[in-house]
Amino acid sequence: MWWHLDETEEYVRRQSVRELIGKVIPLFRPHARYLFAAIGLLLLITASQLVGPLVLQHIIDVNIPANDIRGLLLAAGFYVAVATSGAAVGYLQAITLFKLGINIVTDLKSRLFNHVLHLGLDFHEQYSPGKLISRVESDTETLKDLFSDVAVNLLRNLMLFIGILTVLCIKSFSIAAFVLLLVPFLFGATFLFLTYMRKYWREWRAQWAIVTGYVTEYVQGVDIIQQFNYQDNARRRMHEVNLGKYRVEVPAMFFEYSFWSAFLYGEIIAVIIVLIIGVRGVFAGTVTLGVLVLFIEYIRQMFFPIMQLSEQLNFIQRSLVSVERIFSILETEPSVRDGKSSSEELRFEREIALENVWFAYEGEEWVLRDVSLAIKKGQKIALVGTSGGGKSTIVNLLLRFYDPQKGRVTVDGRDIRDFPIKAWRKLIGLVLQDVFLFPGNVSDNLRVFDSEVPLERVKKASAVAHANTVIERLPGQYEGELAERGVNLSVGERQLLSFARALVYDPPLLVLDEATSSVDPHTERLVQEALDRLLEGRTAVIVAHRLSTVLNADRILLVHDGVVAENGAHEELLELNGLYAKLFHLQFADFEAGKDENGGAR
Repeated sequence: MWWHLDETEEYVRRQSVRELIGKVIPLFRPHARYLFAAIGLLLLITASQLVGPLVLQHIIDVNIPANDIRGLLLAAGFYVAVATSGAAVGYLQAITLFKLGINIVTDLKSRLFNHVLHLGLDFHEQYSPGKLISRVESDTETLKDLFSDVAVNLLRNLMLFIGILTVLCIKSFSIAAFVLLLVPFLFGATFLFLTYMRKYWREWRAQWAIVTGYVTEYVQGVDIIQQFNYQDNARRRMHEVNLGKYRVEVPAMFFEYSFWSAFLYGEIIAVIIVLIIGVRGVFAGTVTLGVLVLFIEYIRQMFFPIMQLSEQLNFIQRSLVSVERIFSILETEPSVRDGKSSSEELRFEREIALENVWFAYEGEEWVLRDVSLAIKKGQKIALVGTSGGGKSTIVNLLLRFYDPQKGRVTVDGRDIRDFPIKAWRKLIGLVLQDVFLFPGNVSDNLRVFDSEVPLERVKKASAVAHANTVIERLPGQYEGELAERGVNLSVGERQLLSFARALVYDPPLLVLDEATSSVDPHTERLVQEALDRLLEGRTAVIVAHRLSTVLNADRILLVHDGVVAENGAHEELLELNGLYAKLFHLQFADFEAGKDENGGAR
């Protein structure tokens, strides 16, 4: 049917309402003072709402029959004072609840964002940026109303409802009994409705995340969209994802408004019951006119909290979907964890090695199969081979972005999983092909916003990496502002800055993953000159498709189909006449033609 649902969102563990509420309640504890203040003000507001009809009954039954003008004016003045005080207390409660909600949501956002930053690359490959934005921002904002208004007002409406029923039973139990017969049906119908609607709100949040993710990703790639005239296709795709949300939202709204429209008839039926029974009592003298008016006023007030209770329960159901989504991330354990050994025990004095390493990103689709290799301190090791062979995976394991399923990565004979992740990564300077620069000034980017790193060290690293020639041309130089992702620099200039950033902390191991593949020949010459200087006396792992950049490496490892197929120096591998030689001759087709008669290169 047109309202058929397919719950599409992945990686969200379905949880019961009891589980989710058990996770929400502890969020209030650090801000208990605001919660208790709001509850205290709530008692005053509820009392002011209950007093109004009682004053009205007193005027009708006492002051008017006795023609007591003075008493009537006093009662009216008291009524106005109670209403005014209730409004003032309500204002204070609103401010208190707002502070409560803002504090809880701020803490939750910080906790969620910090947790996301510590999750491994496997997690970030599952979640697109748009979906993470939806979780960190949209879902937490949904909870702000839950914490700042709905939760406490749910208690207020419950207290008001109980207070009204108590007064009605005291004033005339015979009339109240008939009204009470409606209550189980009203709450039962509401409970069934909310239970039925929960799947719609879960799917609506999932579709919202899809729309947000689509917009985020296409905005990031707007240059490609415009270059290839993809605007019409992007618009059609946007229509499709919006239609997915529409197909959930429309039936949800249809069922919701239909239910609440039917719910209002309950108030009409209750008033009719009161009038039928109450009018007879008035004529019989068993019920006063003031009590009859009081019943009608209280019923109108009673259905308002019932309706608000239902709506608030409805909102809580929707909010619990957000809680479910948020805690599905918070409860995700990092795939890579700190070891128990201290940072002081970490030493790199001899070698780093992969020992019989097996690794798969998914299931048993092995990307690396029983790989063993050793990187002696001071050596320059090159990893080459065709795409998909496993070179970048070896880098990911060295950096502990992932851990192997079998085998281990060691430093001086000890498994790197024994040590804290931060301590291990401090030993490594990383330069990637795709350079990411943050919005901010140059010096902050080079020291990654670590204010403890002195500017002199930043300048020294920049000079070694030849990045100073780029920086000195910028307005403001080291204090010059960079645009997001460094778009105000060329690809080559960004690459030089990334070299300087890797050197700021003077790491003993450098990992270069296709570091020069995107730069122009002039910049590549500068980079190569810088590499020759900075790699002197330093251990390096160089991943490269361009074989010209690794000819002088101490050892070249050809990684093919998940194994180290060939291992040796450049000349040794050429003599093997294997896959490396084929790749070399393919890239340097004119190299042999350029040799002189003595075998020297042109």
